[in-house]
Amino acid sequence: MKVVMVEPGQYARIEELDTGLESLQKAVGGLIDCAYPWKDMACVVCNDEGLINGMPLNREVPDYGPIAGPFFVCGIEGENFCSLTDEQADKYKKMFLQPELFVPYKDGLIRLAYDNPALEGAPEGLKKTYELRHNLPELCFCALPELNMVMLTKRGQSGYWPIEHIPEGMGAGEYADSLNQILGVSKAQQAAMMCGSMISWAIPAARPDRYDENGKLKPRDQQRGNKER
Repeated sequence: MKVVMVEPGQYARIEELDTGLESLQKAVGGLIDCAYPWKDMACVVCNDEGLINGMPLNREVPDYGPIAGPFFVCGIEGENFCSLTDEQADKYKKMFLQPELFVPYKDGLIRLAYDNPALEGAPEGLKKTYELRHNLPELCFCALPELNMVMLTKRGQSGYWPIEHIPEGMGAGEYADSLNQILGVSKAQQAAMMCGSMISWAIPAARPDRYDENGKLKPRDQQRGNKER
């Protein structure tokens, strides 16, 4: 059965699943539940206890809401599941392609779709796009430990969005690092994004290659070497 498989932190992909109950439960990590948010003959098959069991929020399903844990989209034939058509498979893969991160913000959640060229199934040409913009990610979380504050920064934009809800027992730096790990953002990228958002995106310090793996500025001779290469 041709489906679109959607997992937290991964790009959506088209794959084949066996129609047996055990195979379907394995795909979603537990008991299955179904949602029918669309008019065409397709449905979402997800984990019935994903939210209760603490599975991470996966994607926002249009006209339905966020779903926790892995899910897949398949076709419907009467009361049975069936393969998606090629057109449906392309449609739903595109709909759910990018992984999404959900972060507590103000009185609700902020939903952030993101790219990570290191993930399997990343769109063709994404690595080249990153190279052209000096390997800057679209999104990043920075921290001001002295204020115990986390900031969401966006490439090319000045300022930040304050993330005030920090999990109990975690400091701002630890929380920012955990979110950046999900996004695939390195310490060097974090330092460059902090500089760009707070000072200017046009200066050399807003480039990740100016920093070492710990997010510290490299000595000037190493910076010159990077520029020559």
